[in-house]
Amino acid sequence: MKIALLFFSVLFFTLTSCNSSGSAESAEGLKDEIKMKEDSLSSFQVENKKVPEDKQRSLLASLVDFHTLYPEEPYAAECLDKVHMLYSGMGNYKRASQYADLILEKYPKYVNRPMIIESQASNFDIFILPRDSVKVKYYYKLLLKENPKLDKDKKEEILMRLKYVSLNFDEYIAFLTKGHDIR
Repeated sequence: MKIALLFFSVLFFTLTSCNSSGSAESAEGLKDEIKMKEDSLSSFQVENKKVPEDKQRSLLASLVDFHTLYPEEPYAAECLDKVHMLYSGMGNYKRASQYADLILEKYPKYVNRPMIIESQASNFDIFILPRDSVKVKYYYKLLLKENPKLDKDKKEEILMRLKYVSLNFDEYIAFLTKGHDIR
């Protein structure tokens, strides 16, 4: 009995000490792995080649893994942002939107928050069907509320879009091109 207790005690302390000392190394190792995968994808883009889907999925998995394993690390929000952008680039706007909402919920101080909010407004205005004008309004109003020092022209564009949010994006563009000034 004493031997078993001693064995489990040693095993417990060994595992916990490895885990606590190794977690930073693991986070850095996973960051390095992500960087290598990103560099690999960049090489395809530089050569104007189509990026293989399996490479995109592998990067997506590593980015999600980092967030799952190290949600308190500052890099975790950036990983979710990259997942959001990758899914957008793949044309999977619903999935991109889910990750954008996760960033907005879990990382309220994320540096790229205004870009994420604007992306959400665009996703629901243009790409996600059926179009959800309630969400378009929500995200644009959130962007205005959280960014009172937003560029004047940008603010006017958003206010104009909100004014005519009942028009889908194509109708709105047609409305503007018929000589209606957005200012």
